[in-house]
Amino acid sequence: MKEVISYRLSATGIWGYSYYQGMTYTGETACQIGRNSIVRITGENIAWYSSFTINTDIVPGISRRIKDNMTDEELYRIIFWRPGLYEFRAKTETGDWGMTVEERNGMYLFGQSGMPVSAITERIGETDWMPSTGMQIEPAFRTTFYEREESPGFVMLVLSFPALKMI
Repeated sequence: MKEVISYRLSATGIWGYSYYQGMTYTGETACQIGRNSIVRITGENIAWYSSFTINTDIVPGISRRIKDNMTDEELYRIIFWRPGLYEFRAKTETGDWGMTVEERNGMYLFGQSGMPVSAITERIGETDWMPSTGMQIEPAFRTTFYEREESPGFVMLVLSFPALKMI
């Protein structure tokens, strides 16, 4: 089990989250403010992006793609089913992969159907430690991962979800 704290960052024209396990920086998600929402996700061997047009109608089945920054290859897709219910999808070498994301009581629960929850993200308002940055910063989320061997990709996908969800 591991715990990661997300700190919300903001500056003129940009906002995002910086992620720390204890006092160790693990990555960040940066979002440009504009007509076309571009989210950049960086972490251990990870450089991804996702763009989404702000005026898109959000209807069941609409998706947002997450792509590799170097190859432009689609890695994951977030599908909106209804407010509070999303799904991650990916094509892997061994077949299709999927995970449900459910919002309940201000928390995001990540898991596969019929299986125990893999991670929970909950809102927080304070922490014992704050990183020093040149931006305005505040504690935002605590994410607990229950699987021992989660890949860096899965960890960053879960951590970046609050910035990527469509509503």
